[in-house]
Amino acid sequence: MKTYLTYGFIMTLAGAFVNLGLHFSGFYADPEKFQTAQNVGIVGGLVITITGLLLGMRDKRAGTPADKPWGYGSALGTGVMIALFAGILSAVYNYAYFAFINPGFSDIVVEAQLAAMEAKNIPAAHIDGAEPMIRKFSSPGVMTVMGLVMGFLWSVVISLIVAAFVRNRPAATA
Repeated sequence: MKTYLTYGFIMTLAGAFVNLGLHFSGFYADPEKFQTAQNVGIVGGLVITITGLLLGMRDKRAGTPADKPWGYGSALGTGVMIALFAGILSAVYNYAYFAFINPGFSDIVVEAQLAAMEAKNIPAAHIDGAEPMIRKFSSPGVMTVMGLVMGFLWSVVISLIVAAFVRNRPAATA
């Protein structure tokens, strides 16, 4: 349990640093910079997730006695548990960010979405009709729940891949 919580917390903390870095550098204050911030967040999140899961699985593997089995299932189970703790802790951080640290974030998301729709030459009537739904899905609670679910699912998918590289114990050196 300690390994799962430790690496879940480290992943959440690293993600929070990336998010706050983007926030304080003004990327979440301007709809024109929002897409760049999303791209940086996606790449940063991937690097953090892969690294956190890999290190967590290796740590758990190293802590498992040699006489106990360790294989793909053990590595995957470790990845899923780390993903669960990271998802829960990230949801707490994300809600605090959306509701208290940057309460205007929802408005920036809506503005960016509307600008993207305008750039695709979608008729104004369709954009006006879509705006209430975009606002609903951009509330702090909904964004937090969607982030929790999607973050967990993506972390599980990444765990499926990373576990293939951590399934075997390193060869013993004489």
